[in-house]
Amino acid sequence: MSPDANGLQYLLDRAAIHDVLARYYQGLDQGNQEQVRNCFTEDIRAKFDDRPLAVGRDALMDNFFVFKNHQSGAWKITTHFMGNLNFNRLDGDIAETETNAIAFLVLPETPKELVTMRSLRYLDRLRRTPQGWRICERQHTLDWSCHVPTSYSLSIGQRLMTRPAL
Repeated sequence: MSPDANGLQYLLDRAAIHDVLARYYQGLDQGNQEQVRNCFTEDIRAKFDDRPLAVGRDALMDNFFVFKNHQSGAWKITTHFMGNLNFNRLDGDIAETETNAIAFLVLPETPKELVTMRSLRYLDRLRRTPQGWRICERQHTLDWSCHVPTSYSLSIGQRLMTRPAL
């Protein structure tokens, strides 16, 4: 393969990996478990903070508080913002990334709603599969967290999930 072709493949792989990570955050905020599930390989190994290692997609999906907290009403709505994305390795069918993210979680407290803001860091190993790039290993850390009152918030059910016809 020519150097130009290698360079083009590198850029295509970076874009595809970015898309997987962006779909992950979008799926969390839309409460779309299937979308999140499809970001991972079947044999995913994931460690979230001090929780036990999750091995396999089913164990991983059971480990997500976001879906349980949306369903129970403990969290009204969430917004995950993907910040710095660093490619520490991109070699053939394997990639290693470090992503910094900020999560905003609206808690329906009384008398005033609160927003929990969390600084998160994701160390991911991704693998090219027949379905495209997928996360096969994840280390998630919570770097800091704080609470502030809201002045306005929608619920996840009120969030517009589709584009209106113009």
